[in-house]
Amino acid sequence: MFFLKEDSQICFDVIVVLGAAVWKGGRPSPALRRRVLHAVALMKQNKANYLLVTGGLGKYPPTEGRVMKNLATNEGVPQNKIVMEEKGKSTFKSAIQCIKIMRKHNWLNAIIVSDPYHLFRSVFVFRCFGINAVGSGAQGGREANPLWKWWYYHIRELIAFPWYIILVLTTKLWWNRLYGL
Repeated sequence: MFFLKEDSQICFDVIVVLGAAVWKGGRPSPALRRRVLHAVALMKQNKANYLLVTGGLGKYPPTEGRVMKNLATNEGVPQNKIVMEEKGKSTFKSAIQCIKIMRKHNWLNAIIVSDPYHLFRSVFVFRCFGINAVGSGAQGGREANPLWKWWYYHIRELIAFPWYIILVLTTKLWWNRLYGL
């Protein structure tokens, strides 16, 4: 199973919410808001015990992780159920940081939340590093963007995937040396 099935009764260890832009004044972009609200809905359905929000500092402060944590808390997720990663500045770097956090907590499986077009590449990275990951796409992005931008996102994913294969292979070389995996 690559994508989370709606009727799935599995309780995952964690929901990883991949970051998106923070706008001026610390406001969440629509993509960031969609992703967090989707993850909160999954938590309220008891799909996971913890929320791991990820994303570093972009053009405007605060970090994506901080904005997501605040939004999730405002939506009723207890602070002690939210883990924040604030170093990642790309999908790959965020995934690596999250995998390190997951290993510290002994979390072996995760739901990865992002926009649907972004999930294949994202879930691929987590799986390559031993995490039993499935994707769950936050809906509404297609309607919120002009058609040309939606196509741009999909083409960008096609171009990025071969690069991610190279990143995974090279990272696994040093990862194995550092962590003995």
